[in-house]
Amino acid sequence: MCQQLSLGSASWCQFEGFLNTATPQTLYKHSATMDSSKKLCKTEKMKVIDAHNAGEGYKKIAKRFQLAASTVRGIIKRWQVRGTVEVKKRSGRPRKLSERTARSLVRKVNQNPHLTSKDLQEDLADSGVVVHPSTVRRYLHKQDLHGRVCRKKPYLRPHHKIRQKYATEHLQKPDDFWKQVLWTDEVKIELFGHNKQRYVWRKKGAAFHEKNTLPTVKYGGGSIMLWGCVAASGTGNIARVEGRMDSIKYQQILEANITASVKNLKLKRGWLLQQDNDPKHTSKSTMDYFKKRKLKVLEWPSQSPDLNIIENLWVDLKRAVRARRPRNIAELEAFCKEEWGKIPNNRIQRLVVGYKKRLQAVISARGGVTKY
Repeated sequence: MCQQLSLGSASWCQFEGFLNTATPQTLYKHSATMDSSKKLCKTEKMKVIDAHNAGEGYKKIAKRFQLAASTVRGIIKRWQVRGTVEVKKRSGRPRKLSERTARSLVRKVNQNPHLTSKDLQEDLADSGVVVHPSTVRRYLHKQDLHGRVCRKKPYLRPHHKIRQKYATEHLQKPDDFWKQVLWTDEVKIELFGHNKQRYVWRKKGAAFHEKNTLPTVKYGGGSIMLWGCVAASGTGNIARVEGRMDSIKYQQILEANITASVKNLKLKRGWLLQQDNDPKHTSKSTMDYFKKRKLKVLEWPSQSPDLNIIENLWVDLKRAVRARRPRNIAELEAFCKEEWGKIPNNRIQRLVVGYKKRLQAVISARGGVTKY
């Protein structure tokens, strides 16, 4: 068959025979030789030009420098046409975003981080620049701007920034001061509400198989409200709040749990009660109760859950209860009380010892939100 082909086809048959008989090492050397024009340095290319100027032919030069004849021919032709052996830089496809437009994108994102790539794309389209949202995202990624889940934090009005004053005044308090604080708070825990955003391994098209779905129950299947307290020496009492919590019920909870908790936690005389500024905590009747019981209350800035260490412990509690998978409200309450007592003392002590870092974070944020 090869005898009936042209010279070019015969050469191809020879090349096929080379492929069938060559070893992997030979193929590697052959590919390296054919691609050598991309790897030759300027000095080696100039040696090829000098040999050509000396009267040597392509084949002789190729044999001497162990290059393909086509590589030698390309180097010489480039020298004759352009006067250089350097490979011309390829321009590639022009950028869709000019430097000015790109800087404008960054300004808009810095002014309003909530803008989506689709919003930015539409703004560009209004100005005559048509790009895909992925182009917008890709450029912002190069500027170290990445889409992230927006963290939820309490809304702080200007008068809430008094948090900075609180942090400054309490920054120099010794560790013993914070060890004599009884931290309190309430939390709502749902029976099934914590099952949101769970992942499952499944194949394509199997999203609605029963084993791959997550059953949901209206209103989280029920919930309970808990009141708890904690100090540097450990966890205090935890109590379920039945019905709607008002000032009277709050005082009843304090009456039933504070004395026992202070005694078990071995707080010294002069200990402080920490609570947030919920209306039922600061009502006139509650203030009268504190005065009657001679309870000292720690000054507290509004909208400051990040300054209460018990918030971290609520997260620990929910995670531990979630792992036990309660089936009803009774189990949920029982598991909460059991897991509350299992929280390690050293976990609480670390939160108390590192409390100054929270205050410093508030000061650095000028009363704004922090990572805590």
